[in-house]
Amino acid sequence: MRSWKFVVPVFVIVLFASSALAAGSSMSSTSSSSGNWTFGINGGGSFPTGDYKDLANTGWNIGGQGDYWINSMWGVGVDASYHANNAQDDFNTALVPIFGTGSEAKYSTIQYGAHAIFMIPTQGTQVFPYLQGGVGGYNVKQKIEGGTTTSDESVNKFGVNIGAGVDFRATPVLNLGVGGTYHYVTKDEKIGDKALNWFGVQARVNFKIPTSSK
Repeated sequence: MRSWKFVVPVFVIVLFASSALAAGSSMSSTSSSSGNWTFGINGGGSFPTGDYKDLANTGWNIGGQGDYWINSMWGVGVDASYHANNAQDDFNTALVPIFGTGSEAKYSTIQYGAHAIFMIPTQGTQVFPYLQGGVGGYNVKQKIEGGTTTSDESVNKFGVNIGAGVDFRATPVLNLGVGGTYHYVTKDEKIGDKALNWFGVQARVNFKIPTSSK
């Protein structure tokens, strides 16, 4: 595992959080979540499971989302993310007879879609556990290079994702948190004729923009 790959997305999150904390410390929030918008970024590791684990190693991801809060518990929004994984050594070895010595495969996925989010009620006002589920498009790319022959295949597929996590209030308008999301993408012959499924584990920063008050 090349753990240094996690450093880039997490470093971006830390920088954003530091800037947002400085800006948010001087702002006030509304007494109601209804009508508020939240925007955020997230980043961390992507961990293949199932058939995808036979093809790809642990990778990294970075993304963002925007949500409109219908009330204090329910929100709807859009999201997008980028996931990158290198192929397993055994898979790269199997490529050599076809693509030549030194062949390596890399996978990348651009995900975009819509989701609903449910904030689990708690007695406190500083910790906010949540559940989230969504659907959308996944542009999956398999690139083989390093040998005598190269290949570059991409396909657009439908997928679903479900997740959960917890946010912690840092300022009246800023939450810091961690979360996990399971992604499932339908199979296609261009990407090994296997379904792609993986867990994304992210650190996240959410910034609230109040649009109404009571």
